[in-house]
Parts: sequence; C-alpha cells; structure tokens
Amino acid sequence: MKKLAVIISSMLLSTAATAADSYQSISHLGYMDTDGNDTVSVDSTYYFAPKKTMGPYDQFEYINRTTNVFGSYADDDFGDVTNIGGEYFVQDFVFGAGYSNYDYGSDTDLFNVSAGYFFNPNLLLKATFIDVEDGDNTVMFDLKYNHQLNSTDYLGFTFTADDEFDYRAVNAKYFMDLQQGNYLTIEGTISDTDDSGSSWELGSNYYFSKATSAFVTFNKEDDYSFGAQHFFNKNVGLKAGYANNWDDSDYDAYFANVSLQF
Repeated sequence: MKKLAVIISSMLLSTAATAADSYQSISHLGYMDTDGNDTVSVDSTYYFAPKKTMGPYDQFEYINRTTNVFGSYADDDFGDVTNIGGEYFVQDFVFGAGYSNYDYGSDTDLFNVSAGYFFNPNLLLKATFIDVEDGDNTVMFDLKYNHQLNSTDYLGFTFTADDEFDYRAVNAKYFMDLQQGNYLTIEGTISDTDDSGSSWELGSNYYFSKATSAFVTFNKEDDYSFGAQHFFNKNVGLKAGYANNWDDSDYDAYFANVSLQF
C-alpha cells in the first residue's frame, strides 16, 4: 500500500510539473504574403511575473492580471505601424499607457491612457482615453468577465463600447480541456458601428497536444483562414496558414509566425 501511495504521489507531481509551464517573455516574428503586398511584423511582451499556461503553450487566463510592457512593429509595401505600452497592476486596480504611430504617406500619432478596477478576480471594468493627432479623441470602455466552469474550463466575455455608444462589440471565448492531452477553443466577436453596420468573426483551435494544434477562422465578409501550429519545444513554435475569400479567390494569402517564449 505504501508503495502504491508513492507511485500515485509521483504521478500527481509529474502531472503538476507538466501543467506548470510558465513564461515571462512572449515574442512573435511574422510574415504574410498577400497578392500585391508583403507584411513583416514583430511583437514582444515582457511580464514582471511568470504567467502560467492553461495547458497548451499558447493559452493563458482570459483576464490578464500581470504587470507588463510590450511593443510591436509591422511593415508592408504601403507603410508601417509602431506600438509601445504597458500595464501596471496594484491591488484591485490596473493602469496602462501606450503610443502608436501610423506612417502611410503621412505620420499619425495616437496616445492612450487607461485605468481599470477589478470588482472581483473575474470581473474587470476598464476605461481608455485615446488622443488621436489631428483627429477626434475618444474614450473606450471594456467590461471583462471570466466564468470558470471548473478547474480548467472557462467562458470569457468582453463587452466594448465607445463613450457615445456609436461602436459596440461583444467577444466570447470558450476554453475546454478535453482530457487525455487534448484541448479546444472557440472564440467569436460580434461588432456594430452606426456608420458601417455590423460584422462578426468566428474561430476555433483544436489541440492534439499542448504543442500541436490546428485552427480555422471565418467572418461575415466571407474571409477565411486555416492552418496549424507546432512547438518544437516549450520555447519555440511555428504557426503557418492560408487565407482567402470565398467570393474573391484572387485574395490568396500565405502567412507564417514564429513564437519565442521564455
């Protein structure tokens, strides 16, 4: 009996160690080849404390609660975009700031500051003030809620609107541990703008293991994409896919993304 207890204890410790993958730095290098336009991108986020995965190497909690700084840069045949910023969490509050530059023939700068409050660990209300150079300033509101179904599965919801309620959007994400090392995510977003009407997008990832997955996306405009991702070890992964439009097959796009997580 004592030997059996030792074996069970070892198995539990092994399982916990397997599920306890965590990272403080997450970066991506991306390339997309679209008819008539090539895009190269890089982004990186550094967290000031380890972030644990939900099982798969690229899945984390729905609502982030870890202080971080981030930056990204994307360049295509028409111009480039630069973003930098960060978030600071203290007790039940979160404060953020960011800067963006869009250079497409002429420079446009955007500055934003944000503040949020956690009513409980699963409910966050955040307001973001956006200052647009030579444009209209606006305030965006985000209400995020995480409904934990069990120790692993969750339903996450985010409601977003601007200060005049001209723009409204709802995002929902379902994460499910299928057991035996398999996982599933389903995520959708519905948005509505007074000037341009409504749109929606739906996507799903199926994980054959925490390292290997396949994905598909589809939206109201009949754009779709599909592909696969594989982590060669816990630090390096490769994602590749194809995108097109059902009504315009000349849209062809091929993309690849390298993940570096430490």
